[in-house]
Amino acid sequence: MQCLVCHHTMTNRSITLDLRVGEELIVIEEVPATVCENCGDHVFTPEVTRQVQATAKARKQVARTMVVPVFSYESLSVP
Repeated sequence: MQCLVCHHTMTNRSITLDLRVGEELIVIEEVPATVCENCGDHVFTPEVTRQVQATAKARKQVARTMVVPVFSYESLSVP
């Protein structure tokens, strides 16, 4: 499969997906995807998309919880 963004080769592998749902950040690990080796763009099968959406909506079977630092770009100092 060729990437629709940069036209390079895409391969199947597992990725970590970060989703923003309202004010929550949800991380889903080991998501099967087809990923561009050049630009990193990724696509999912319809079944994987349905499962990801259902997981994000239900928020059940949490594997673990992590602390995520949040920065405001406006408050960063520019060298």
